[in-house]
Amino acid sequence: MKKTAIVITLGKHHVHYCKALIASIEFFNPELPIVIIKDGVFNTKSLEKRKNVSVVNSKEINKIHQLDLYILLNKLNILFLPQIGFDFDCYIHLDADSILTNPIEYEFFNQESDFFILQGNIIKKNDNEKMNNLAHYAFNLLDFPEYSFDDNELYFFSASHIAINKRIIPKLIELLKKHRYELNKEFINDKRIRFNDQGFLNLMINYLSHIKEIVVKIKDMGIYGKQAAKDFPKLTLENIKNKIDTEVMFIHYTAPSRKVTMKAHNFGDLLDYFLRLFYNNGYLFYIDENLRYARHYRDWFWKRAKNKLKHISKKI
Repeated sequence: MKKTAIVITLGKHHVHYCKALIASIEFFNPELPIVIIKDGVFNTKSLEKRKNVSVVNSKEINKIHQLDLYILLNKLNILFLPQIGFDFDCYIHLDADSILTNPIEYEFFNQESDFFILQGNIIKKNDNEKMNNLAHYAFNLLDFPEYSFDDNELYFFSASHIAINKRIIPKLIELLKKHRYELNKEFINDKRIRFNDQGFLNLMINYLSHIKEIVVKIKDMGIYGKQAAKDFPKLTLENIKNKIDTEVMFIHYTAPSRKVTMKAHNFGDLLDYFLRLFYNNGYLFYIDENLRYARHYRDWFWKRAKNKLKHISKKI
């Protein structure tokens, strides 16, 4: 059994999702330690109180490597966790805006592989639609003449749900240092690597697997929150409560599927269930959620007001 940890990268707008995710991990895999890489200034005391949860500030990791890995590069701080004492054989990364809906499959992660893709697929160069997605959301093969790729078996995956074996971390750090300044989102004229950490990981995993420096395993285990509940009849609250196989390991709530209230989401009863489970106290849940709604509508109002004032000032 590999020594395994869950890693969650967290920004301030996803704390409520992260609470639901932590509760779902505790529900299905309470034995697994959780490391949260916090990016920004916000309150995480309620997360830090959990038994198996450790919270690390991205600023502290950046002091070590001085590569300024913030915002859309924060996932790459996983590569430096062994250097700050979080030394595991395997790091399973889950985006904060996700929940587990089945136990983590140990038999999959115990394989002698180096990189595990949990949400993605294999594509061929003659599949124009998927190759266009790869070029738009990760990298274009033609932009990297210095690297070779397998045209008949290319990986395209979300950086949000992956697992990294410790032994390939030094190689990824070496390549990260080589391409760090191409990843800077402020360099608008340099588009070789798209979507920051996602582009970097797709590029390097495709290259390293082709030259046989790493072994990649892929299994699409999750779904997105925008997908319809009717298409996943086993993914029910009743099955989750009774730990009956839902045939889906996680739900990932990306921006197109997010709502203000938890129950308004697709599979909202599951999301609401785990958030309430985190609190284990209906009164605290009620207070925190209503404060969150108030902050959301306050921010929405001021944003609209500022835009309106800006529009009026241009006419004067």
